[in-house]
Amino acid sequence: MAARQREKKTTRSNDADEEVDNLFVGSVKKAFLVLEAFGKAKPMMGFSQIAREVGLEKSATQRAAHTLWKLGYLDKIGPDGEYRLSMRCLDIGQSYLESHRIVDCARPYLKFLRRKTDASINLTMLDDVDTVFVVRYVSPEMLSNDLSGGLRLPAYCTATGIAMMSALQDDAVRRILDRSDLKPILPNTIWQPEQILERVRQGRKDGYVLGVEEDFASDITIACAIQDPLTGEVAAIGASYSSEATSPEVVLKECRQLMIGTAKEISARLAAV
Repeated sequence: MAARQREKKTTRSNDADEEVDNLFVGSVKKAFLVLEAFGKAKPMMGFSQIAREVGLEKSATQRAAHTLWKLGYLDKIGPDGEYRLSMRCLDIGQSYLESHRIVDCARPYLKFLRRKTDASINLTMLDDVDTVFVVRYVSPEMLSNDLSGGLRLPAYCTATGIAMMSALQDDAVRRILDRSDLKPILPNTIWQPEQILERVRQGRKDGYVLGVEEDFASDITIACAIQDPLTGEVAAIGASYSSEATSPEVVLKECRQLMIGTAKEISARLAAV
């Protein structure tokens, strides 16, 4: 069961950015704010409710929502014509998965790891202070953990997040931690900055990171970093087990070398394409 889920990622700009950026288009920002307002807690809304959620004037919200409906990114549902995200929104995410170098290179290896282990296999990527689950192949033992593709968790308290930070320099890691809302999620969460840095350095030395019930109860995850030399992006492969079915010692014995070797192969393939 998830201890905590992160709020959805919002747009990267702020008012100060817009004042100095002559290329910034405010109407495009408003359209994306409308799209980002929808989610599990608010699957359908009228434009007045959307306006309250995103802090826009009703007229601006109505125009943005209407335009998105005309373009096919919102549906109108029910007698009141409430909006919801349309299936066309899936096309953007699917295009991302199909066109991203790391995802394309890693996917066959993720399937291989799923066949070779009893674990759920994850590909995560670092986005600011978050670790984002981009691809996930779930084992039957882990079906209770709601970790669907696109979920965000704080990087500082996940094995995959620590693994990705181990591929960065210490200064970059410190900047991530400075922007993070560091707090204990579960009793095993390591959340003090210096202890996190020590863990990152150990992961850099070992080539893997092990996490035990840090962000999810009954979860054991072993993770290894991968990096694309062309883009400089970092990612991680993770194998997640239920602590009710195995132990950290068994995971390390059976999976450590397999994960380290697979991560090296993915990184080598990225360097070759």
